[in-house]
Amino acid sequence: MDFSAVRHFSYDSFCYPLDADSLQVNVQTGSDVLSVRLVYGDPFKGKLDGGKWSWERSRADMESRRLPGALFWSATVRPEFKRCKYYFEIRADDGTWLFFEDGFYRSEGEDVPVEASPFIFPWMNESDIVSPPKWAEETVWYQIFPSRFCRGGDGGGDFLPWADSSHAVRNEERYGGNLLGIIDRLGYLEELGINGLYINPINLSVSQHKYDTADYLTIDPEFGTGAILRRLVDEAHARGMRVMLDGVFNHSGWEFFAWQDVIKNGKKSRYAGWFMVNDYGFEKTPCDNAERGAYFSFAFADRMPKLNTNNPEVRDYFCSVCEKWARDYGIDAIRLDVANELSHTFCRSLRERLLSVKKDFFIAGEIWNDSTPWLRGAEFDSVINYPLRSAIWRFASNPEKDVRFLESELNRCLVRYTRQTVRVLINQMDSHDTMRLVTRMDGDRDMALLQFALILSLPGAACMYYGTEILLPGGEDPDCRRCMPWKEIEEGAFDDVLGFMRELVWLRRNSPALKSDELSFRFLQNDLNGRRRVVILEKRDESSGEHVECLFNFGRAPFAVSSCGVVGSADIALSRRLEGGLLLPGGFAVVRRR
Repeated sequence: MDFSAVRHFSYDSFCYPLDADSLQVNVQTGSDVLSVRLVYGDPFKGKLDGGKWSWERSRADMESRRLPGALFWSATVRPEFKRCKYYFEIRADDGTWLFFEDGFYRSEGEDVPVEASPFIFPWMNESDIVSPPKWAEETVWYQIFPSRFCRGGDGGGDFLPWADSSHAVRNEERYGGNLLGIIDRLGYLEELGINGLYINPINLSVSQHKYDTADYLTIDPEFGTGAILRRLVDEAHARGMRVMLDGVFNHSGWEFFAWQDVIKNGKKSRYAGWFMVNDYGFEKTPCDNAERGAYFSFAFADRMPKLNTNNPEVRDYFCSVCEKWARDYGIDAIRLDVANELSHTFCRSLRERLLSVKKDFFIAGEIWNDSTPWLRGAEFDSVINYPLRSAIWRFASNPEKDVRFLESELNRCLVRYTRQTVRVLINQMDSHDTMRLVTRMDGDRDMALLQFALILSLPGAACMYYGTEILLPGGEDPDCRRCMPWKEIEEGAFDDVLGFMRELVWLRRNSPALKSDELSFRFLQNDLNGRRRVVILEKRDESSGEHVECLFNFGRAPFAVSSCGVVGSADIALSRRLEGGLLLPGGFAVVRRR
């Protein structure tokens, strides 16, 4: 057995309570392992037998998932007294090994080695259970870049004419999208099945992207007013939609009052400790200050000086800002920009204070890599699930990758955090920071739609970037921020794609099985190696009893759905590119199972 491949800790995603009564226990091994059993019991339950203490224990078979080069084994147990002592029986070709906290022992009958130290989960404290808001599990988010989404009101202002879908854009171009425009399109979004709005920054700023905030307490007049934002939130709530704003607290803009005071007064500034300045002789106009190390900033952007969230005053100020947003505007959630550079102290304080305003407030972070330190229950509820996006893209874009590759990569994403967290991760295929999905697929609409259908078939809160429902094209930032082509939409230019996306979103909303994290891969009998690139996801929901299979043809040849046991159209809940019983390349189907 490959001992170096075996991993377990009695915390994080390896051992955690699912609820007040159930404990999830996971262990990772090499691919050479044949089976694993969890041996567990109460640490204090047993009896003296012939002068020797005999620990009372039970056994549970563990189920496996395939990871890249590894296996991930899971079992759920219900400790009677809220605590659990345990070890693992691991069977491989060279026999059975017992895995304890202090290492490996050969299995010697029923006796636990006297010198062995089992793993311990000391107590299932309810306040330590990772508990994101339940509503977030049911949400399909829609991300809006306000200046390019819709121009509402009288349409006045010094703006460029609203561009069509083919027009590439630059950051500095002003098109006049605003909050009234979002209000005007709430009916469209409701019809699409959206029940969560994620809105990029809207506070006062000199840029169009607004990630260089000048005033956190003022809505940029180009977008509207605080009263209009409150109206937007109220009207969204009336339609069953939650609202999430973008919070930019890693850095401010050049015009932020505290930074302006530092520019004016240098080291003597009342706000000197709010930033990370190394040389107060820096140039007082943006140039190459950050790159020279005169002060720290976002990346090397001079106009975005880095805020010192280690400073209690800074923490208090921005916690107060967020409390005001929650109270005055009624928002339900915040997405934190550059979240992994914020101090953990700030993130913990922010959570405590926002939950004191609204008990089911939702906090998501922009983190592109493993986010475990922020997702332990005391800071964020969720992050943007970039690893999932990457896994799907790597499979979809490379015809040499087989289904086994996708299975292991998706499983890696699904077991990275607690199950509660995975159910609310924000899953999206494109955003304001990335190339548009259809452009990344070189214009292949079928393959682009297939990837989004896969996102909506997986656990997590799917997020649609504005325009993805019509496969709006766009290159890397800033071209991924094109104007939403309302005239073309209203003329029916995208009816086929838009109609499918509506059906897909509503199916997701109404299907407990599609939302469930009870998921397994199935392979065609004549394609056990997965080289035909036909993905079959089996989804179940235990509470409702619903059982569906999602079929995705990422391959180059049609395949007969009868090979999956589909006998007629009555079994099909939704399909695209299914013709005469053949699922064509780029095709998708959801099959009801009884």
